[in-house]
Amino acid sequence: MEQKIVILGLFFGIVGFCLADPAIPDLDDFEALKDRCDKKAGNGTFEKIKAARMETQTCIENLISIDAFKTELEVSRQSGSMDEVFNKYCKKIPKFRACIKKTYDALEPCLEEKEKNAVNFTSNIVQQLGEFACFKNGDRLAMFVAEGGADCLKSRSEGIQNCVNETIKFNPETFSANSIPNLVVDKRVCDDLVKIQTCVVKDMENCPKSTPANLIDALFKFVKKIACKDVVKRSILFM
Repeated sequence: MEQKIVILGLFFGIVGFCLADPAIPDLDDFEALKDRCDKKAGNGTFEKIKAARMETQTCIENLISIDAFKTELEVSRQSGSMDEVFNKYCKKIPKFRACIKKTYDALEPCLEEKEKNAVNFTSNIVQQLGEFACFKNGDRLAMFVAEGGADCLKSRSEGIQNCVNETIKFNPETFSANSIPNLVVDKRVCDDLVKIQTCVVKDMENCPKSTPANLIDALFKFVKKIACKDVVKRSILFM
């Protein structure tokens, strides 16, 4: 189940870039991770990860101020030049990746080989999602916002959350050192992505304009094409 959350997190992370504060979760909430890291890589490993997490947070904050970004976006919306704002931040994507790499490098000693491979796979998805979102210097992002995409997401947030909850049954209380996922994308994850895609797009079609739903639909399809192509190949082989 956690695998689905990872893929969905990547997906909505791109959309949420222009809507939310890019704060990183408090690692003290993940006691299971501390147990594994200190056991696998030695005492103090988890503290190094926490320090790296703070470096990542500071690094990201130095690249983008959410308040300043929203102000720039609002001004550019009125002048019809939102593509310039998105182009500005799209150019910073390599620096954002470098920020995140600080935490990954500290976390790597805690991971099994399969998880390292999965993280590399996930990183590739993130990179390609960035390329999708920043296509033609952020033209898709600009169109999404100009056509009311941000307001659409906010107004339909409850329905979108229900789409996810009805498909993913995840209880944080069951999270333990022995249940940390391997982050492997399998057929079940891909099937659930289809269910959530159908549900989310249908819900967003209640918004005044169709463009936001169409772009989210295209983004879902892009995620599936990247994340599930090998799953499809394996399914064909076993048929």
